[in-house]
Amino acid sequence: MTSLSPLDALGPAFRRTREVLAQPFRLGFFLKIALVAALTQPSFYSMSLSYPTQGAQFAVLPHLGGRSSFGESSFADHFLTAPRLAVFGAAALVVGVLFALAVWIVLAYLYCRLRFTLFDLVVFKRGRVRQAWSEYGHPAWRYFGLVILVSLAFMVVAALILGPVVLNLVRVMRPLIAAGTNANPFPVLGAMLPLIAAIFGVVALWAVIDALMQDFLLPPMAIEDAPLESAFARFFTLLKNSFGSVVLYVLLRFAVGIGLNWILLLIVFVGLLIAGLAIFGVGFLLYHALWASVLGQVVCVALAIVVGFAVIVVYLAAMVSVFGISAVFKQSYAVYFFGGRYSALGIRLEPPPTLASVDLIPPMPANEPPTDLFPSGDTPAVW
Repeated sequence: MTSLSPLDALGPAFRRTREVLAQPFRLGFFLKIALVAALTQPSFYSMSLSYPTQGAQFAVLPHLGGRSSFGESSFADHFLTAPRLAVFGAAALVVGVLFALAVWIVLAYLYCRLRFTLFDLVVFKRGRVRQAWSEYGHPAWRYFGLVILVSLAFMVVAALILGPVVLNLVRVMRPLIAAGTNANPFPVLGAMLPLIAAIFGVVALWAVIDALMQDFLLPPMAIEDAPLESAFARFFTLLKNSFGSVVLYVLLRFAVGIGLNWILLLIVFVGLLIAGLAIFGVGFLLYHALWASVLGQVVCVALAIVVGFAVIVVYLAAMVSVFGISAVFKQSYAVYFFGGRYSALGIRLEPPPTLASVDLIPPMPANEPPTDLFPSGDTPAVW
């Protein structure tokens, strides 16, 4: 496979995305691959967790707002003066932290393992999720350990970056809180701007680190079952020989990926808006036509429940489609850019004509010869 520049790799990446997801197009198969791909994106988890959390807060907080006042003994004061409640609260906090840590570890392993599955689906185009999942147990654990170590190191770096800015904000806010409503808000705004910039920088730094691990360290582990030192050595060699191309690739990966996400989200929300207006119009007519009778009220309530569930299902399918398409494109872009600089990957993307009819079963352990070499090109099965 010839080495492609970051710009030249865009066209094959879009073509590969279409081939993996929609050639031929089957809705069930498309949603399956899109779901696997979406689960490899941290932004998808954030979207899935933040919206329900915000909804729960919106539903619960108004009911708690009028229960206490600063002039009366609040729940916090009672809590602090009750030793048993304090112990219970501390224990609940510890349990909550441990539970959150366990959930984080499980989700981290899930998206690490699914990244190998997505790599298999994009490179070999067989469409068999179960097979792609089962092929990469050993390298997935190695990659999972790498992600955990890098995450812990990143937390330390993030604390060093954000700590001074947060402390400065607290220092500025203390006299303003004492001043009450007559405080000047501009010092707070001046202290918040560096905090916002630091948060943005930390998020961008993690996004780059995460992308580099997925795009350049994972492929050698998947194809050759390479150890970490071998994967890092290959990556540093790539940086040494093609530093400018790698930088441009990373910039285009995020720019095109974000642009693709926004375009797809705009299409989805416009479609949902049109469908919502149509549903509202039909519901308005049915309400005036049927609500006068008891049977009509039952029918209206039943239709509202059915439509509500349908809207939730359509919304979730749309979000899976958006994040799935974006993830498949980014993985396709990565393998085409890296494939021209890593022969073991490139030969699987574009096999020589003399070997094009032979299958390849990944991964290929370093101590075992490959049994097959290239995909047959048959229409992928649903599972």
